[in-house]
Order: sequence, then structure tokens, then C-alpha cells
Amino acid sequence: MTMPPDPHRIGLVDGSVDASSRRFFVVLDEDALVQLDELVTCAQTLPGGGSVTHYGMVVETLRHIEGAEFPSDTARIGAQTMPGETVRRVEVQILRTVPEWWLPPEPGMVVSRCVGAERDEALFLDQMQRPLPVGLDQTGQPLHVDFDFMNGSRGGHVSISGVSGVATKTSYALFLLYMLFETAQGRDLLGVHLPNTKALVFNTKGEDLLHLDRPNGRFPDLPDAAAGWGALGVPDPGAFADVRLYAPRVPGDATTVVPDVRSRSQADVVAYGWTPEAFVREGLLQYCFTEEDERATQVGFVEQQVTLQLLRHFAPLDGAATGAIVLRDRALEDTPWDPDRLAGRRVPTAQAFEGEVIRDFGDLVTFLERRLVVTDPEAEDAARPWLGGVQQGTARAFVRRLVKLRRRIGHLVSAGVDPVDLEAARVHVVDISRLHDDAQRFVVGALLARVWDSKQGTGREPLRFVVLDELNKYAPRDGRSPLKELLVDIAERGRALGVLLIGAQQAASAVAPALPRNAAVKVVGRLDAGEAVEYRFLSPELRERAARFLPGTMVLAQPLIPEPVPLRFPFPAFATNTDEGQPTAVEEAERAAALLDRIRKR
Repeated sequence: MTMPPDPHRIGLVDGSVDASSRRFFVVLDEDALVQLDELVTCAQTLPGGGSVTHYGMVVETLRHIEGAEFPSDTARIGAQTMPGETVRRVEVQILRTVPEWWLPPEPGMVVSRCVGAERDEALFLDQMQRPLPVGLDQTGQPLHVDFDFMNGSRGGHVSISGVSGVATKTSYALFLLYMLFETAQGRDLLGVHLPNTKALVFNTKGEDLLHLDRPNGRFPDLPDAAAGWGALGVPDPGAFADVRLYAPRVPGDATTVVPDVRSRSQADVVAYGWTPEAFVREGLLQYCFTEEDERATQVGFVEQQVTLQLLRHFAPLDGAATGAIVLRDRALEDTPWDPDRLAGRRVPTAQAFEGEVIRDFGDLVTFLERRLVVTDPEAEDAARPWLGGVQQGTARAFVRRLVKLRRRIGHLVSAGVDPVDLEAARVHVVDISRLHDDAQRFVVGALLARVWDSKQGTGREPLRFVVLDELNKYAPRDGRSPLKELLVDIAERGRALGVLLIGAQQAASAVAPALPRNAAVKVVGRLDAGEAVEYRFLSPELRERAARFLPGTMVLAQPLIPEPVPLRFPFPAFATNTDEGQPTAVEEAERAAALLDRIRKR
């Protein structure tokens, strides 16, 4: 009985070169058309009657004329004056062998495309307990990640690398969040913890991410995008449904608290900041000193002394519910020295005359300047506990840094401002794009510390996802700072506490090694050719290709699949920048009113 031809056959295992347990070549049939990244399979019968099936991915395509010894032979063979034949081959990287026997494929065996259950087995889908679609392969079929490697159960954190502007790092991070929070597959995976699972997204460029709650205005013009979402099982994608937007307050005006935002109505965005009481209780002074040289000198020691003394000397201002405090000259006799006990204790209020009233960051800097920098010997006794015995030169260096920060972060610390409420919505977008670098590091450190502290002792669920771009700015490879130590702590212990970092950077080599090393899922977009060698988890072919990727093409590396797999993700249905966001009716009305007002004034 004659077997019907295999419709998915592409060729035979090449017997003219060695086939190994890692790679082999396939001589293509005359009518076979195979491209990079396609999944193929071949089965072989073993001596004794057993069999194994090999699954692999095409990593290179080759073509040459068999019989041509010299370049000039090409023309002769083309003119049929010399014998020769064109041969097409592909090189295949083995992904999996079932059962797991490390044997090379048998030369001459038929090789076919993976379809249906074969494709699922090649991509270890049968081994994934909780698969989540995270992109599409070159044929438009979905690729998955085992959610247990994203939620901290078996692994955690996502590291995304690539050249700024073309690697689409932030877009892919938001795509992952969307698949988790807004699709049926993601919600099923989060289960009963969905209502309490939160995400904190830092907006670092323009006001792009302040439009996530809006549909993408370009999406209807791109029918392929809808098809891509459909292939992922998302028939009707749209905007993020439950988003709260935050922007820093407008600097320079101490009488009003309004968000510093240009592309949205101020009514849509909440102004954030920290009161002096929150600044002292949460120990946020440390996040004002995040530059490397400050940890290499005694300035860091003074910061720790001052943080402790602020906790011992402060009291809420009596009669004011604005977060203003009073710093007494002397701490009460029963005041402990343990910072953790001090931060959580209930402190009686104090009258204004009992000390110095602190209503904003400027008041605090002025107080510390008078307390720490002394020329009168009689004032040295009061300054000594705050300085821990360091010399006046160090005290002046500490104060100089604070004075420098007064203009940069001063407007973020003031009585009457509201903090970022990380329980108010499912996705919280905090804009830091317009802040100075020092202020950006302060905000990131203060909010990450709050997330981290809130999860201590509460278990892994519900999860907290943090999306942070430009990780090299906050956790650089070299140097030390409280913010870097916090991020490294999250990378190393966050999966156990359910704090998962979706971090992005232009080059993994510029980030503290603990961050990419602890990420179970690694994603790479367009790479700088000079940096590609740093990504050793990529095959040589993928490292070379990654330097030529177009926007939207990434490589996914995950623990279950031994080799990285290229993927694409569909154009977002939610707005990822100002141009894509469709204004609300309120904003349209405000713009119309503003235009009418200008016309009347002419």
C-alpha cells in the first residue's frame, strides 16, 4: 500500500555534512519554500524498534550550485556548458527531542513543517501549566509564555532590551500588561486575585503613557492589527479600562496644587507629591542622595543620621491636617532609636511655638542648614547628634547637595499635596518625564519603596507589576545608591513577595547585572551592533539579525524553550502617545471654549 505524500514535507536531512544533537541541515525539495524561524520536525526509528522525534527552528537559509568549483563556473553551468545543479538548504537549530534522547537526526529522513499538535510540542506548550499569549511568530500563530515564570511562582520579572526609538520596549511592556489585565486569557490566569492585582507604570518620555485609557486613533486604519489581535484570541481590543493618571504638581505656585500636564485636561490627572510628614515617616531623604559619589563619602552617613533624627524630633502640626510638621529642638524622653519603630509610632501633635514649622522642602532645607552648619561653639552640642561626629566640611557638603535639590524636587514635598494612591485603580501611570533626573530618581525610589514595604509579610498574591524604562539610570552597573540597592533587592527577592519588575533598558550591559540575571523572561528588540555580543543567550545568527530588526520584531527567551524565538506583537489598540489618543468630550469642550475666548479677545 502506497503512503499518501506528506503535504507539509520540505526536504531531507542532509547526509553530506554532519548532523549533531544541536543542529542539522535540510536539503529542500524543489517546490519547498522555507523561511527563517519556521518550525520543522523529523522522526526516526531507532535500532531495536524505538523512535524519537526532533523539533527544530530554521536559523539560516543557504543556496549554492553543486558542481561549481570556481566563480566562473557559475556562468558555464547557467549556459549548460558544464554540469551542475542548484541546491537549497536550511540550517535547523534543534529545540526539542521527544523522548529526551540526545541523538542526531538520521541523514536522509523526511523533514516536515510543524503543524497543529506538532507545533505545540515543539514550543513546549504541552509543558506549560498556564500559557499566556505574548506575541505571534512569523506565520502569524500565537507564541506563549508559562505565566508561572512571570508571576513569581517558578520565576519572575521581564527584562526588555533594545535601541531607543526602534526597539518598541515600552510598547511591548504595555502589550504584556494589556494581555494580563484586559483579555480573557490574562484574567483567567489572575483568577480571584484579579481585582487586587495592580500595576505601577512610570511614564518617562513626553506624556505618551498618559493616554492609555483612550483608544488608539490609528488602529481602525490598520486591518492587519485587528487580525493580529484576533490570532491572539482578543477579538475586540481597546483601551485600558481601569487607569489612574498622576502628574507632578505645577512648580512655583505654593498656593495651588494642580497637575503639570499639557496634553490632557487637568481634571483627568491627579497631582501627586509628599507631605513633610510622609517625607519624614517614609525615610525619603535617602532617595534625594542617589548619585554614586554620595555613597563614597561621609555624606551618606550624615543622611542616615539626619533621617533618624528627623524621625525622633518631628510631630504633626496641631490643628493642621495638611501634613505640616513641627521639628522640636529636643526629642521627647521616651523616643526610641529604632527607625522602624519610629516610622510607625503614633506621635502627639505639637504647637507651632514648640519648634520650627516645616511646610515644604524649602523649610526643611533651611532648618537643616541652621542645625548642621554651625560656627558658634555653643551650637555644636545641638548639631552633634545630627552629624554623628563628622566634621563641618562634611556637614556643608551635605547641605550644599540639599540646597541644589531645592529647585529640583522642592515642589514635590509640600503640605496639602496628595500621595499616589496605589490602590485606586488597576493601572497607575505616574508621569516623571518633565522632572529633573534627581527628581525622577526620588519619585521612583519613593514609590518603589512604598510598593516593596506594603508587600512585606503579605504573601505573593495579589501581584504588583512595575513597568520602568531606562533602568540604567536607576540601577547602573557601577556605583551604589539606595535606589539601586532597592531595585536589586526587588530583582532578587521580589518574585517571592509578588513584586514583579517589567524593566527596559537600551543595553543590558549598562544595568546592574542582578536585574537581567534574575529576569525569567528576556525580550530583545533592535540591538546596537556593538552591544549584541553581550546577549549570550541569543544564537550567533539572532545576535546578528537583532541589529537589523524592524520596530515590532522582538526575540523572546524563556526558561522552558531552550532557544530564543523571534516574535511580533500587534499594533496597540490603546493610545501610546499624544497623537494616537482621541480627546474626550470634556477636552473637546475645553478646547472649543479656549478658542472662542481667544476669538472674543481679538
